[in-house]
Amino acid sequence: MALLKVLSIIFPVFFTIALGFIFARFKKIDLSPVIDILLYLAIPALVISSLSQKKFLVSELAIVAISVTVVVLSCGLLSYLYLRSTGRGGVKGFYLPAMFMNSGNMAFPLALLAFGSEGLSIAVLYYIAVGILVSTIGVAIANGRSGFKEILRLPLIYAAAFSLGLNFMDIELPGPLLETTTMLGAATIPLMQLSLGYRLYSTKLTNIGPSFAASVIRIGGGFIVAYVLVTMLGIEGLNKKIIILSSSMPAAVITFVISHKYKADSDLVASAIAMSTIISIITTPLLLLWLMNDL
Repeated sequence: MALLKVLSIIFPVFFTIALGFIFARFKKIDLSPVIDILLYLAIPALVISSLSQKKFLVSELAIVAISVTVVVLSCGLLSYLYLRSTGRGGVKGFYLPAMFMNSGNMAFPLALLAFGSEGLSIAVLYYIAVGILVSTIGVAIANGRSGFKEILRLPLIYAAAFSLGLNFMDIELPGPLLETTTMLGAATIPLMQLSLGYRLYSTKLTNIGPSFAASVIRIGGGFIVAYVLVTMLGIEGLNKKIIILSSSMPAAVITFVISHKYKADSDLVASAIAMSTIISIITTPLLLLWLMNDL
C-alpha cells in the first residue's frame, strides 16, 4: 500500500514532465514568455499565497536557510574535490548542476502531493533560499564576479519579503487578494513541470563521466549532507522531511540558463541536468517511500 501511495504521488509529476517532453517533439515554441510568466507572475503569487497562510517562526526560517546553505556549499566542496582529483579544475560549469537543486519544478509538486499545503509552504521557503544562492554564488561562479545585483531584478525576493512581513505581523491578506494569488500561484506547478519536460527534449547527453559525477554529487551528496545535518541539529517533523526531499532533487534547470549566459560549460551543465533528472526517476520514489514510512 505504501508503494502504491508513493507511485500515485510520483506519477502525475513525471507524467506532466513527460507531456512537456512529448509536446516539444511535435510543437516548437519560444519558451521565454512562459518563463517570464513564471518568474514575474506565477511564482511570486505562489510565494505570497503559501507563505501568508502558514504561520512561521524565525527559528523555522533560520533552519531552512542554514540547511540550504550547508547543502549547497558542501556539494560545492565535493565538486572541488572531484575536479581536483580528475585534473578538471578549470571546468567551472561543473559546480552549477552539482550544487544547485531543482527545488521548484520537482520539489513543489512532490511536497504538495506527499505532505500537503504545509509541506509546500516549507518547500517554498527552501526554493527562495536556493534562488538567492543561485543568483549570487551561482552567478559569481559562472561569471567570475559577484552576482548580487541579479537577485534584486526578480520579484521573488520582494514577494517573499512582503508575505513574510505580513506573516510576522499577523496580518491576513484580504479575501479577494488571497484568492487571486492562490489561483495564479496554482498555475506555477504544472507550468514549471511542462517547461522542464520541454527543455529536456532539446538536451543531449554529453560528457557522460562528468555528467554522471555531477548527478551523483547533486542527488547522493545532497541527500547525505541533508540527512547528517538534520540529525546533528535535531530537526524533526515536516521540516526534516522537506529539507531531505528538496536537497535530494536533481540539478536545477536555471543553472543551464546561467551557464549559457556566461559561457560556463553550458553543454556539460545541460547534460548533467538531463542525467540527474533521469536518475531521479529511480531515486525519488525510493526517497519518498523512506520519508513517508521511516521518518
